[in-house]
Amino acid sequence: MNGKPVPEISPDSRPYWEAAQRGELLIQRCRGTGKAFLYPRRWSPFDYSADPVWEKASGRGTVYSYSIVYQAPYAAFKDDCPYVLAIVELQEGPRMMANILHCAPESVRIGMAVKLCFETRAGGFRIPQFEPA
Repeated sequence: MNGKPVPEISPDSRPYWEAAQRGELLIQRCRGTGKAFLYPRRWSPFDYSADPVWEKASGRGTVYSYSIVYQAPYAAFKDDCPYVLAIVELQEGPRMMANILHCAPESVRIGMAVKLCFETRAGGFRIPQFEPA
């Protein structure tokens, strides 16, 4: 693998990744229940209705859980070790997996306030990540 991977973009995830390239985080909301969710999909996981609505998220959240990675799973991540892989609970409710950047890994704590930032990969592709708020 040459460099860190970038995602394969599906029709369902295209709005999410296009927003990320603009520096925004989009989530989806179920029209029937009003509940927000991630990962991008064409139907609501709450009532299975089609065509959920997209909305811009605040980009704020808290660390729900995390792990410090000391051994890279792939060569492309070796120079980042140690790094934090976390589940971030967004202000809007959904949880997403991301790295916590711009801080010492040992300073991360459950409940820590974080805000959206981006990691730039091959070809300028932007990946949503988080940093201390």
